[in-house]
Amino acid sequence: MVSTAKLNKVLNFVLLQTLWFALVVGAAYKHILLGLGLFTVFAIWQLHPANRKQTDIKLAITLAALGLVLDSLWLQLGLISYEMQWPYSFLAPFWIVMLWFAFGLTINHSLAWIFDYKILGVIVSGIGGPISYLAAEKLGAVTLIEPVWAFVALIVGWTLIMVLIVSLFSHSSGYQQNLSGKREASWN
Repeated sequence: MVSTAKLNKVLNFVLLQTLWFALVVGAAYKHILLGLGLFTVFAIWQLHPANRKQTDIKLAITLAALGLVLDSLWLQLGLISYEMQWPYSFLAPFWIVMLWFAFGLTINHSLAWIFDYKILGVIVSGIGGPISYLAAEKLGAVTLIEPVWAFVALIVGWTLIMVLIVSLFSHSSGYQQNLSGKREASWN
């Protein structure tokens, strides 16, 4: 029998992938209402007290802020362009910030293993994050204007963000085992 915790981790992962697809395809075709709805459902479900971990909100906000800065930097450097440049053309679009926020809601759940395998987690993120941009480009939501330099910037950016996340939210910064015996990140 599958435990509720394992089922929640699987659901957390599946919802993020579904949200990614809905927002990326929605941005490509300039219809993100479905993605916005899925984002709302995912955030409400994950932040419900029965599912939420102590640092979920901090992780989600931290990653949304870092993602906004990083994606806006890539945009300003002329490495990447985005469909649905909203609300401002000089900033990363709202839909990609929603993806960063949602990604933050997976760190203590389907991606909690990164705290036990930090180097592997950083490597997988440093490769997986940029690959998601390549997939978004194939779907028409993103254009890598300078493909080689953009991909290098994506690898460096995603790697640095994940190093920061596993450093700020791991053992040395108070990664802790809560009273129920479940591990989760903390940021002191």
